Amino acid sequence: MDKQTIVISEERYPVAWRFNAKDCSLSADEKEAIVFLNAGDSERLWGAVFPFDHLMEMTSSFARVAAEERLDFVHPEASIVFFRNKLKDASFVFFFWGRRAAAIVPAEILATSWSDFFYPDDETSVAVIANKGEIIFSHEERFFHARMIEQQGS
Repeated sequence: MDKQTIVISEERYPVAWRFNAKDCSLSADEKEAIVFLNAGDSERLWGAVFPFDHLMEMTSSFARVAAEERLDFVHPEASIVFFRNKLKDASFVFFFWGRRAAAIVPAEILATSWSDFFYPDDETSVAVIANKGEIIFSHEERFFHARMIEQQGS
């Protein structure tokens, strides 16, 4: 199936422009496997996971960085191993492009097409590894794998 066959509604999911772009590496089947959440559902899920409004507000009391690695957006295939290692045994992730845009993404799709989800200048993208209490986020080409610390009173 041609990857251009599936067009995701940008009116309903504004972040869909990334997946409708001509340079998106995802196949039609991979796009169909992603469950995009509307803004309200994204915000509710964000609030259930994060005690802050913006990723840049995260403190060391929320998560401890376990690994840091520089990944190459020019040659993304060379960095797939980082994601495969971090997403080992995960079925899916909750991927956020900020508080009001999220999707449920099969882990293998994120691993092999990570550069369609993360962009070099994003400060709002984060993958929450379901049921593991771990996150992957980036700043420019530096990627961080962190373990969330159980919050008191949560």
